[in-house]
Amino acid sequence: MLFNRQAVATAAFLLGFTLYETMTCNTVRADASNRALFNARASFSSNLSRFTKWNNVVARADLQSQSPENFCQASVSFALCSITQWRDLITEIRTLSLRSRVARVNEVFNRVPYVPAETNWHDADHWETPLEFLQRGGQCEDYAIAKILALEASGVPEQDLQLVIVRDEYLSLDHAIAVVYVDDEPLVLDNQIKDVVPAAQLNRYVPYYAINRTGWWYFGRTTAN
Repeated sequence: MLFNRQAVATAAFLLGFTLYETMTCNTVRADASNRALFNARASFSSNLSRFTKWNNVVARADLQSQSPENFCQASVSFALCSITQWRDLITEIRTLSLRSRVARVNEVFNRVPYVPAETNWHDADHWETPLEFLQRGGQCEDYAIAKILALEASGVPEQDLQLVIVRDEYLSLDHAIAVVYVDDEPLVLDNQIKDVVPAAQLNRYVPYYAINRTGWWYFGRTTAN
């Protein structure tokens, strides 16, 4: 359920601090984008140029969703391809209220087996698209990415969705979760926790950074209120 320690330390600390230096110029906004999370306030930047793994997985997910035939032919027969499960889920949740939609997505993806990226891809840092995740199982970041992109596909606004890299203080390890803002309340979708939980009820996580298609949030330093 957890990230490789060294890989996340590199991404969250070395990459994070480097990016903070680039975002102190013109890209930081002190507005509604700077929502607090786990009692930490964030600085927002729209500059995603150095988040290559995130950019890559989102681009691949879009391509697979638009042209599933290529993905299915490369993996298994189309009849067994995860695109059918994905499309059925999106069709189902679009009919639900927002809170029910969030709960359903969390429930469905938390049933997917945990499989280390090293086992699946011989690459501990591989981030999976939702179709790859449904097909093979995956790690904590793969659960979070699948949940975020499913909710996005169902019509949830991008600004209300975040992939968040955190420090799990209980286990002294790094981890990835999905966060969805409902009525401006951050709700946590976590493969380590069965149910959706308001972030205010969790004291085990310290956020490093959060990201979505619009930009990223850095929790290491804060801007003035």
